[in-house]
Amino acid sequence: MAEDIDKPQEKTFRTVIRSARFTPEEWAAVQERAAAARLSPARFLRYVALGTPLGRRVNADAIGALNRAGAVLNNCVRLAIRNDQPLLASEAREVLALLRQRLRSLL
Repeated sequence: MAEDIDKPQEKTFRTVIRSARFTPEEWAAVQERAAAARLSPARFLRYVALGTPLGRRVNADAIGALNRAGAVLNNCVRLAIRNDQPLLASEAREVLALLRQRLRSLL
């Protein structure tokens, strides 16, 4: 075991370079999608070509914002129940359930 710790780990370098041709519109779409995934265009193309799922790269700020929205909706449900407004509580619960479902699909 101690021998494994002392061994330097081998690094793999990307040494094969290939080019691809795009129309200006295609390249703009690649750049836009890469930016949305918060990746460089090269990394985005590599991930897509190798079948790496992009759905797991989620903006932590977006998750936090959705969680805060869920907390607000939960408070709306509680207030609606407390103020004897079952219709409003029911609608807020439906939206809250949808939000929770979307959050689970992101994580």
